[in-house]
Amino acid sequence: MEMKLRFNDLPCYQSEDIKAGSLADKSRNLCFCIDKLPTEGLQQEFYSFVMHRGTVMKATSLRADLTQYNMVCRFLSEKHPKMESLIELPLDTLVKDMKKWLLMNGKPLTTRKVCKRVSKDEQDESIHIRYLKKVYCFLTPEDERPEREKDIWKLDKMGLILIDNPIKNTETLNFTKIVQDEMRQEVKDAAFMELQTRAVGTVQAELVAINRFSSYLAENFSDVKSMADVDREIVESYLIYLNTEATDRKSYRSDIFHLKAIIDLVGRMTDNPGICNLFLITDIPKNPEKLYKSYSDAELKRLNSAIVTADVQVARALILHQMLGTRISDTLTLKQDCVFEKDGKLMIRIDQIKSRRTYRKTINEEMLELINAAIKYTKAHSPDSPYVFANDKDASRPMTYSKIQYQLMAIINENDLRDDNGEQFGVGTHLFRHTYGRKLTEMHVDDTTIAKLLGHANNSSVKYYRKMSNTQLADETREMRQSMDEILQNLIKGW
Repeated sequence: MEMKLRFNDLPCYQSEDIKAGSLADKSRNLCFCIDKLPTEGLQQEFYSFVMHRGTVMKATSLRADLTQYNMVCRFLSEKHPKMESLIELPLDTLVKDMKKWLLMNGKPLTTRKVCKRVSKDEQDESIHIRYLKKVYCFLTPEDERPEREKDIWKLDKMGLILIDNPIKNTETLNFTKIVQDEMRQEVKDAAFMELQTRAVGTVQAELVAINRFSSYLAENFSDVKSMADVDREIVESYLIYLNTEATDRKSYRSDIFHLKAIIDLVGRMTDNPGICNLFLITDIPKNPEKLYKSYSDAELKRLNSAIVTADVQVARALILHQMLGTRISDTLTLKQDCVFEKDGKLMIRIDQIKSRRTYRKTINEEMLELINAAIKYTKAHSPDSPYVFANDKDASRPMTYSKIQYQLMAIINENDLRDDNGEQFGVGTHLFRHTYGRKLTEMHVDDTTIAKLLGHANNSSVKYYRKMSNTQLADETREMRQSMDEILQNLIKGW
């Protein structure tokens, strides 16, 4: 076996067009010294892993791998000099050994992650431990069991038609945090049934609730192994804990609601009606009265002046989002054939992800121009995408909400954008929809029309928009709305 594996010999250097003088070009002669590993078995395993990484990674990313590789080689040579295969030992044992070794050698157990664009500064697991885990995962034989029997489900292998929000890329459901084995299996059975009729996001929320409950049980009621072991006394103890000691969230109302739902379902599935009545109606706090917030015209102007400096498709999506008054999921999932003409008017078809309803509304020429520009960009960069705003990595999916979040957070931080009270803006795309609804009420548009323009099934939510509205004369508010539209239309000229 070649004892030195040069970067230049890796697949990414053969397939990529490396510019002369670039960092990747200067790194051609760097190499992974395979003979740094203590045994022939480990040398063969790491050789295979490095070649694999050279296939799936870009040339510019390999330099970081080299540093981590050398550190792991030192660890294995000193702590496990006779090991022939990395997977001889459980991963937990290897990680513990490496943590001790890192401390003995004056190396940190964490890595600082800094992203100035979004003011993010946090601690993460050591990059060297993460590299060790990557190698271990690569070498671990694939679990051939049916997906339902595993503790981490890959949703695309479940064989189900899932109800999923396409702007959120949910790939797995992880049950490993449920400590109790019997309870974990009960929850998995319930989750499988729910995936057939309920949204993936709902199942995820229930999983978060049961994970927190499981951790509480492990610490305070270690004799509980199954949902059947849970009684009213335990539930009351947990409710007291959530209301007096838990600090992760401001309110645990949704957690209690989701926990009740999953326990009730397990009770029905296991023919155990006793646990279906563990929670009382009074256990779930009342929903606080909705307090809708919205942007003032001055705030919109500050935000939009910065939004147009973002990624061009992100900027188009956010401006169109404001002009349509839709949910962000509805904006990002617009199809390229969404615009049509009816009775001489331009119309747009909006497929609502949340309610799974479709509605139509009129649009103006400026909106059409913006949509066409976005479609032109998508056809040039993701020709197979059916969406107006395509996912960069997967043309079959729409742009992700995480991309919108990141870009919006970045421009807020870079421009130090603040609201009318001097507080830095948060990332809340739904406030644009609230603003749209509030503007309609200020124009004295009737409730039925407002509900239709917002895509609501009825008029019940319109009252919340009216509460935000200032009592101003119709003419004045029409001027305000016109002013907002003019600002947006000026921004999109030339796009």
